Amino acid sequence: MKLTYYGTGAGAGIPEIFCDCRVCRYAREKGGKEIRSRSQAVIDGVLSIDYPVDTFLHTAFYGLDMRKVKNVLITHGHHDHYLPADIFSRAVGMTEPVTFHLPVPTAAGLKKSAEAREESFRNGRTRTNEVLVAVKELEMFTPVDIDKYHVIPVKARHGAESLYAMNFIIQAEGKNIFWAHDAGLPRTVTKDYLKESGILFDFVSLDCTLKRGNPITGGHMDLDRCLETLRILRECGNVDDHTVVALSHIGHLVEQTHEELVAEAAEYGILVAYDGMTIEI
Repeated sequence: MKLTYYGTGAGAGIPEIFCDCRVCRYAREKGGKEIRSRSQAVIDGVLSIDYPVDTFLHTAFYGLDMRKVKNVLITHGHHDHYLPADIFSRAVGMTEPVTFHLPVPTAAGLKKSAEAREESFRNGRTRTNEVLVAVKELEMFTPVDIDKYHVIPVKARHGAESLYAMNFIIQAEGKNIFWAHDAGLPRTVTKDYLKESGILFDFVSLDCTLKRGNPITGGHMDLDRCLETLRILRECGNVDDHTVVALSHIGHLVEQTHEELVAEAAEYGILVAYDGMTIEI
């Protein structure tokens, strides 16, 4: 599998629009890897993880080709991961639908919008070149097969229970990915599931939104929590010395530049993702 990070930032990206902190100032001056758009990755050019407010930027400036994406996994309904307003467009030349796979509460809204649009066409609205959308609901710990990918949604520690936030195990071609963005330390039910699964991950992508030693919310992680998560996964038999680990979903609250975080993470053999980075798994 080939995974490309199009966006590696937290909720507001880096630099934050109105922010004058050291990290945001440096990002404006330095550019390049210091700039972080909102979180999105695509596997093999066809399976997107999340559909954030910055999907247009990823398409216009980062090389993302959504015409080739056939399926989109949505972790949860926050705008930096899911922007339904940008789904319905007039897509000239589109001949097959893109399928959005969403947590049940989030799927309900998209299904309602799609049904309302179809109803308006039946009632006389002129159909032009509207994008073709299919909606599939995701349940926690219920595997689904999406083309060649075997996907298992697991429960994330993020937001209220009603948000139904998910992390994903993604399997294909004998390889295993664990995608754990917008997540704190693994919930007990998730830890138990992972241990019982016996899945050994080839690649793990972890949320690193917060300043080390100052985890101001349980729904995100700092570097110490990332290290603790890896300890738990190793104890459960899900990672070993061959597992490649990367940090992403990085906000200015980390209070480190990309260069500084790379240097610190390297001490633990961990990569730091940047917008445009591709990993062969």
